[in-house]
Amino acid sequence: MKERNMDQDAYVTYHGNAEADEDIEGRSVLFIDNRTAAQVLTMEDTIDAVEEAYREYGMGRATATRATHSVPRPGGEGWYTWDPMASALPGMGSLAIRMKSDILPPSGSQVKKYCVAPGKFCGLIVLFSTEDGAPLAIMNDGHVQHMRVGAAGAISVKHMAREDAATLGIYGTAGMATAHALAIAKVRPITRIVAYSPNPDHRAAFAERTGQLLGIEAVAADHPRQVTEGADIVAACTNSLEPVVKGEWLEPGTHLLSVLPDEIDDEVFRRCHRYVYSRTSRTDYHVADPELRPAVGYEPIDTEWLRREERLLSEDKRVFLSEVILGRYPGRESPEEITCFVTQGIAIQFAASAHKVYEGARERGLGRKLPLSWFLQDISD
Repeated sequence: MKERNMDQDAYVTYHGNAEADEDIEGRSVLFIDNRTAAQVLTMEDTIDAVEEAYREYGMGRATATRATHSVPRPGGEGWYTWDPMASALPGMGSLAIRMKSDILPPSGSQVKKYCVAPGKFCGLIVLFSTEDGAPLAIMNDGHVQHMRVGAAGAISVKHMAREDAATLGIYGTAGMATAHALAIAKVRPITRIVAYSPNPDHRAAFAERTGQLLGIEAVAADHPRQVTEGADIVAACTNSLEPVVKGEWLEPGTHLLSVLPDEIDDEVFRRCHRYVYSRTSRTDYHVADPELRPAVGYEPIDTEWLRREERLLSEDKRVFLSEVILGRYPGRESPEEITCFVTQGIAIQFAASAHKVYEGARERGLGRKLPLSWFLQDISD
């Protein structure tokens, strides 16, 4: 006779709460892909949501955390990195976890990560209700990623660029550059864009596409120096781990925003009159192999960013974006000032944007419905 597994019986005979089962019947968790996110998330809504999230965070009414976990690849070069961040926005009634699963090749001049195969990526956002704890949505993060970074840059422009700023110079011609062009045009009367990429075909295509999207003049620069000539706003939107913007190129009155601190050289820090950053806490780094730690680069780079800021900028020049939004610190005090904003990932940007995506998809009946019961269990955790 087969021996009975008493532990198994204990689980099988537990039936949960019938009243609770009735309550969740018919409720769904939405799966939202990038195509659907693009249908429902406007740049105006993203800017408003992210700005409100910074306001709430600055007043102590939101949370944000981030960590990375890096391990060597079994039998391969490079390493595997899992990058989760989370933020609760009680005012919106939700908490979001954004996570990436990346393979990173050995360090180079650009970040060329992938998942499964080059050109494929895995980034997900899971949204939970802070009212009853239910999972609300699971979504691809690609479209939200571009929109939230562009929105943060536009918020810096709104509070730090000159009111009459009309010429925008852009380094980079991929999706992040497009998002910045569209976002910045929402907060300033942009009439001309000058774009540079090392690839002539890419910069020409970007200029044509962006000019058509915004209905303005957009030209491709032949040299990176041309991007800053006469520019009121300069946006560095590349994946370069080496400087693409030189401080000596910046003209008085310019507002510079950068996706990565590595894109700007030390002279930028020396010349800027005020420097605003997008997050306050450091990332928690977990590296499984001591020999891997220097190769991964994340912790040394993150630490170096902070040391670099402290070394080149006096304390009175460095301030968190929430402080500017709340009016506790001026974004600009004269038309001649050179101002700088560096946007590093903070979870409140994802939480605010993802909540807008969820609301829009639910209102329009979009997204794939998954039974809520699939995500709940009768066993206490």
